[in-house]
Amino acid sequence: MKTFRITAIIILFFFTTVSITGCASSSKKSTPQFTSMSYYKSDEYDNANVRRALLLPFTIESGRDEVIDEITDAFFVELQKVSKFDTVMAQGFQDVLSQQRDVWGRGLLRTDTVVEAKKRYNVDAIICGTITQYHPYEPPVLGIKIGMFSARSGNIIWSADAIFDSSKAEVIKLVKAYHKEHYQRMQSLYEWNIILLSVKRYAQFVAYQMLTTL
Repeated sequence: MKTFRITAIIILFFFTTVSITGCASSSKKSTPQFTSMSYYKSDEYDNANVRRALLLPFTIESGRDEVIDEITDAFFVELQKVSKFDTVMAQGFQDVLSQQRDVWGRGLLRTDTVVEAKKRYNVDAIICGTITQYHPYEPPVLGIKIGMFSARSGNIIWSADAIFDSSKAEVIKLVKAYHKEHYQRMQSLYEWNIILLSVKRYAQFVAYQMLTTL
C-alpha cells in the first residue's frame, strides 16, 4: 500500500510538471516575422565556415550618397550583435567597389576583388549591400539588397532583399516589437515612433530584421 501511494504521488507530480511547462511554453509570444522579405542560402553557406567577414560600403541606386555611411554603419553594428563571425569595415576600398555594379546580376564577385579583400583583411567572406529605395521623411521607407560572397569561390552564399515601408501595418507591428525588445530602458515621449524619426535607428531596425535570416 505504501509503495502504491509513493508511485501515485510521483505520477501526479510528473503530470503537474508537464502541465505547468506546457502552459509556460504556450504563453510565450513569438517575434513577428516580415513576410515580404526574400532570402537565399546556397549549399556552400554551411560549408563556408565564415569566421571573419568584410563589410563593403553600401551603394545606392538613386545617387543619394550622403546616407551610405549611416546605413553601412547600422548594418555593421547589427552584424557585430549577431556574433556568428567577426566583421570588419573596409577602409579605402572604393577602387574595387567601382567594379561591383553587376554583382547582383552575376551572383559572383570578380576574382581581383576577392584576392584583394583576402590580401588586405584576411577574410572568409565579403558582404555587399545596395540601397534600392530610400525615403527619409515620415513614414520612412528603406529598401535593401544585401549579400554575402565566399572569399574562396566568389560565389554568393547568402542574400536578403526587402523594402521596409513604415506606412504599412506589417512594418509598424515589427517596429513596435523591436522597440519593446531593444528600447525598453529608454524613456521617450515618442515611444516606438522614435525609430521612425532617425535614419540611423530605422536602418538598424531594418538591419536587425534582415540579419535574422543569416
